[in-house]
Amino acid sequence: MKLIQKTKQTYIIYSIIIFIASSIIIFFVLKNIITKKQDENLLWDKELIAQKLKYEYPLPIFEVDDFISKIPIKDTLYFKDTLIYQLIDGIEKRELYRQLTSIETLHGKTYVITTRSSLVKNQDFILAITLSIGIVILLLILTVFFVNTLILRNAWQPFYENLEILKSFSVENNQPIHLQNSKIDEFQELNQSLIKLTNKINSDFNNLKEFTDNASHEMQTPLAIMQLKSESLMQSENLKTDDKHQIKAIYLAAQRLSKLNKTLLLLSKIENQQFSEKELILINDVIDKQLEIFEDFIESKKITVIKNFTSNVKVSANPLLFDIVISNLISNAIKHNLKSGNLEIATSDLFISFSNSGEPLNISSTSLFERFKKDSKSSDSFGLGLAIVKKICDTYNWKINHSFIENQHNISIYF
Repeated sequence: MKLIQKTKQTYIIYSIIIFIASSIIIFFVLKNIITKKQDENLLWDKELIAQKLKYEYPLPIFEVDDFISKIPIKDTLYFKDTLIYQLIDGIEKRELYRQLTSIETLHGKTYVITTRSSLVKNQDFILAITLSIGIVILLLILTVFFVNTLILRNAWQPFYENLEILKSFSVENNQPIHLQNSKIDEFQELNQSLIKLTNKINSDFNNLKEFTDNASHEMQTPLAIMQLKSESLMQSENLKTDDKHQIKAIYLAAQRLSKLNKTLLLLSKIENQQFSEKELILINDVIDKQLEIFEDFIESKKITVIKNFTSNVKVSANPLLFDIVISNLISNAIKHNLKSGNLEIATSDLFISFSNSGEPLNISSTSLFERFKKDSKSSDSFGLGLAIVKKICDTYNWKINHSFIENQHNISIYF
């Protein structure tokens, strides 16, 4: 959930609570005020009646001794709400009244004076005022909500623009990032921190790239000299057979180290996204070209190649990286294949698949794509070929998986 949406949701929840609470409070406050005012009017009417009894005696008096006995002796004034039945146009109706019952002793006799005032109009008045004030409060809440939404949207606009700029940021461009300015101090401080951070990332990336290139170059030179000198020594006629074997071991070790250096350099370049160029590639043409390169290896193991190609399938990728993917997968399928085995390659718009006969692996399928992970039988391998394929697939958000069913290894890449 976005922060603006969270803010709106919180505002709406609290606004509803405040609206309901304020409406209830207003209703009861108004009711209390009007009730007090009505009680004062009833007291005034009672005083008038008492004065009539005292100075203009006699008045019609009704015997209500039973009623007096129900009122506590200590109470001389008794307020309550009561329903009065009335016959209006032949229809009996109940109407709510506010009633004051007063006990007065006049001329040596005890009187019960009862005054009433209708509450119907007062309740209508209270509801009308409460509704009016409630509508005003509701309109105020809605106005504040929309104004607040507009203010927040304008305030957060530079943030979202900067977020899009950050999403498109790439260290390959080697360009400083330019963010939108904001009048809000916190956003401006965030911009400054991001600019410093991206500049540091660019600097570290360039330093790492330079170090990797220099280290690789500096290592290749002595390794090439070691291989050249070893070849020269192996051709010498003055060396003993044991010496030639040792020199050959040095030559093979230097060759292996040179290959490892180039492979690790390639992995580093892929991770640093130095192959950003893309173009549409005809998958079938690349596979056919790689099969021609590996033709001698295929014939030496008498492997049967089965091609299930869908015509004109294309993929958008860097040509060099896609060549590496196909080359490594074909090489892996040949290396781990059985004598007189089979290699089946299938292509479509959604995936490419390489299936070959072989023995079960001693490692799990999930660890097969990790660096330096390899089957114990293939000691001549670095365990980096499939790791490179996996890294390239991750670069293009392709999914790669391995399975082994009925003595068939299958590696599939889903675009």
